[in-house]
Amino acid sequence: MSANLTSLATFAYKPRIFILTDVLNEPDDSQSLVRYLLYANEFDTRGICATTSTWLRSSTHPEELQRIITAYGKVVERLNSHVHPDFQYQPADHFLALVTSGPSVYGKKAFKEPLSEGAQRLLDALKESEEPLYVPVWGGVNTLAQALKHLSETASAEEAAKQRAKLRVYTISDQDDAGAWIRGKFPGVFFIVSAHGWNEYLQASWLGMNVGAGNGPDHTKVLNPWLTEHIRIGDFGAEAYPLVKFGMEGDTPSFLWLIQNGLSHLDHINWGGWGGRYTRPQGEADWEDGIDQNHFYNVNEHGVTGTDGKQYSDHRASIWRWRDAVQDDFAARMQWTLTSNFADATHPPLVDVNGHKGVEPLILKVNPHETHVLDASATYNPDSPDGGDANLDYVWMLYGDVNGFNGMGTGPKVDIEALDEPSSDSKLGDNAAGFASYTRGRKIKVTVARRERNPQTGLDTPDFHVLLQVTNTAGPYPIRRYKRVIFSYIDGLPVPMGKIPDGFPEFS
Repeated sequence: MSANLTSLATFAYKPRIFILTDVLNEPDDSQSLVRYLLYANEFDTRGICATTSTWLRSSTHPEELQRIITAYGKVVERLNSHVHPDFQYQPADHFLALVTSGPSVYGKKAFKEPLSEGAQRLLDALKESEEPLYVPVWGGVNTLAQALKHLSETASAEEAAKQRAKLRVYTISDQDDAGAWIRGKFPGVFFIVSAHGWNEYLQASWLGMNVGAGNGPDHTKVLNPWLTEHIRIGDFGAEAYPLVKFGMEGDTPSFLWLIQNGLSHLDHINWGGWGGRYTRPQGEADWEDGIDQNHFYNVNEHGVTGTDGKQYSDHRASIWRWRDAVQDDFAARMQWTLTSNFADATHPPLVDVNGHKGVEPLILKVNPHETHVLDASATYNPDSPDGGDANLDYVWMLYGDVNGFNGMGTGPKVDIEALDEPSSDSKLGDNAAGFASYTRGRKIKVTVARRERNPQTGLDTPDFHVLLQVTNTAGPYPIRRYKRVIFSYIDGLPVPMGKIPDGFPEFS
C-alpha cells in the first residue's frame, strides 16, 4: 500500500508549550521527554527548561535534555514518514536551541538571584504571541515565579496582567514553595494542581499514570518488563528511555491533555481526558464575580470499572481509566521510529460523526425528549487497504462525571440505542475505559433526558457528554481516537418540576 500522507490527521492549531523539568531528579522526567518528542509534531514548543525542585535543590541538568533530543534526531526522518506533510516533526537542532536552565537554587530563593535564562526565555515566549502559553511543570515552578515577579516589577500593571492571562499552568503537585506563592500573588493565573499536604502524594491525581494508581488498573504496561519490550527499542527508545526507579512518568499527564486526540479540550480540563480531569472549587459564576476561582483541583471519577471488575471512585481514576489507550498509543508511535515504510506501522483513525471531522467537539443544541442519530460510518482508517473503515472498533460512552451530577446519583438517564451491529472482529475486551455501560456500533440513537431543577441545589439538568472511541485494531497496539458530542439544552425550555411526560424515564 502506497502512503498518502495528505490523508492523515491535521489540526487547526498547535498549542504553544514551554516545559519546566527537574530532569535527573529521577528517571521519570527523561521518560516524559521521550514521550513528548514523539508527539511534538502536534505542538508548537517554545522552550524546554531544566529546573530545580524540592528533591533537586541546587543544580539543573540541561545536558540530559540535550542527550535525549540528540537521540531523537536519529529517528526524526522516519517519524516524518508517518504524519501529514503540514505537521512534520522538527529536526533535533530546533529543540536543542530551545533548551535553557532556570535558577539553580530552591524555590523562592530564586527571587534573590539574577533573572535566569529560562525565566527570560519564558517571558519572551509569553510576549511573542497573543495565543495561550501552556506550561507543563514537571518539577519546581520557581523559574515561572521568577519570571512573573520580574514582569510585575518592570511592566505596567495592565501589561503584566495581560501577559499573565495567557498562561495555562499544569503542575505535578507543588514541588517547591513557589507554586503556592504564584497562586496567592496572582490568583487570576490559570493553574492546575493536585493541592495537598507536604509529601502526601497519594492525594495527587497524576499517580494514576503509574503503580501509584492503586488496585483498579492492570499495572503491566507501566512496569519495566513491558516498557523494555515495547518502548526501549530502536535508535531512540533503547538509548533515551531509562528504567523506572520509583514510578513511570508521573509528569506526563501535564501534557497528555494537549495531545490532539478528540477527547481532551485545551480550554476545558474539567471535561477530562488522557491528562485527567480537574475542576474549580466553585462554579464559573463565582469567577465572573471576581472571586479567585481560576485554579483547578482534583475531582473523583465515580464508578470506574477496574480490570478486576470492581467499581472504583477515586481522583487517580481520571487518569488510569485511559491507561491502555495511552500506553498502546505510545508503543504504536515508538514503532514509527523503526521504519520509514508507512505500511509497516499503524496510524490513528480519522473520526467523522455526522460529517463533523477533526478534533473539536460536536455541539448539538437540543430540547428534552428529542432523539438524535449519531453516525460515524464515514470514519477513515489510513491503514485500510480499500481506504474505508476496516479494522475499526466503535464504542459510545456517556461521560456522566463531566456534568458534576454523577456523584450525587441524580444525573440524567440518557437512552443510547445501537442502530447497527458492532464489528464482529473486535479485538478489544469488555472494559471500555472503565465505563460501566457503553454501546458498540457505527451508528446510535440518543434520546435526550428531560430537564429539571434540583430543589436542594437549585441546579438545572446540565449539558451531557457522549464520547465516541474509535480504535484501529489492525496492528499489535490498538490506536484510539475520539469524538466528543455535547448535548446542550436550549435555554428557556426546562420542564417544570413535577410534570414528567408519561413513559419517559426517571432520573437514576
